[in-house]
Amino acid sequence: MKRNQGFTLIELIIVIVILGILAVTAAPRFFNFAGDARVSVINGLKGAIQGATQTVYAKAAIEGKLGAGPETLTAGSITVVYGYPNATLTGIVNASSLNASAIVANTAATTDWVYLIDGTSIYLAQSSVIGQTTADVAGITGKNCHIQYTNATNADTPPVIAITTSGCNT
Repeated sequence: MKRNQGFTLIELIIVIVILGILAVTAAPRFFNFAGDARVSVINGLKGAIQGATQTVYAKAAIEGKLGAGPETLTAGSITVVYGYPNATLTGIVNASSLNASAIVANTAATTDWVYLIDGTSIYLAQSSVIGQTTADVAGITGKNCHIQYTNATNADTPPVIAITTSGCNT
């Protein structure tokens, strides 16, 4: 009588193929590279905005434009409030050299970033995250993957740069 000494080659190949199929289908669920990249881009833009804000403030101090404004700097035509970039296209968007456009309802953006101005705040989001949406604050904030830049409220308080990344991983 012949005793079975282990697996046959066919059984081994079938197990390896099954494990390969499981790995290919399950791996993307565990490794969210796109979401992590979006979070990194949002954090990178926050850093760029902080750097641009400090540079513009230094230029405004040199030009003596630290008032309630908005005032326009001679270098770069950037509008400032209390010496910091204003929450507008001619303010923080230009200071940061962003490739951004205003959100237009139900229209796909052709730039990397989209923005929406709401009073003293500007909301910035990646156009690939936003897609075609309504042209209101809920269209950006509802995705939970954006930056909100709020103007300085007085000479002693710098602008607030807040990020929301909880929806970037979806």
